[in-house]
Amino acid sequence: MIENVISKRYAKALSGSIADESALRRALDNLKDFGGAFETDRQLERFFSHPGISVTKKNVLVGQLCDRLKAENVVRNLLGILVRRRKILFLKNIADYFESVVDERLNQVRVSVISAHPLTDENIEKLKTGLNRILGKTVLIETTEDQSLIAGIQLQVGDQVADATIKNRLAILKRTIEKEEVA
Repeated sequence: MIENVISKRYAKALSGSIADESALRRALDNLKDFGGAFETDRQLERFFSHPGISVTKKNVLVGQLCDRLKAENVVRNLLGILVRRRKILFLKNIADYFESVVDERLNQVRVSVISAHPLTDENIEKLKTGLNRILGKTVLIETTEDQSLIAGIQLQVGDQVADATIKNRLAILKRTIEKEEVA
């Protein structure tokens, strides 16, 4: 899709304009905050997509939002460019791609951990330490709970999934039994 190509270009350009690691993280937080504002308030999307509202008014609103969110100057500049070029509605995609660019630059990886029951801080630390060693990168763990898993955990790193849940093992067992019945 064309918006993915456009979003990647803006994300890479923004990353290229930031040298400092802490500024990269702040810019990412700013973009996520703006994306969150668009998610929370659907009026913003309608406002920015309305052809009858001038670019000047849109820029004024972006400036006010930047002031409220204490946005970095590079993020302010990017948002101004996006408004002028009528690409502000791609902001969520840009933020997603920017996150992956930042992760790559900072040698970190995001891991989604789904467990049947809450993990203790100690369990999360052990998991993080093991994954740091295996992946050779700094691991950022995001945890969620899903009681339907019965027990165990499911890890997702990028498009790779490791499923060590009882629910998955039961599903494998069921398929094996069904194959045996057919034969």
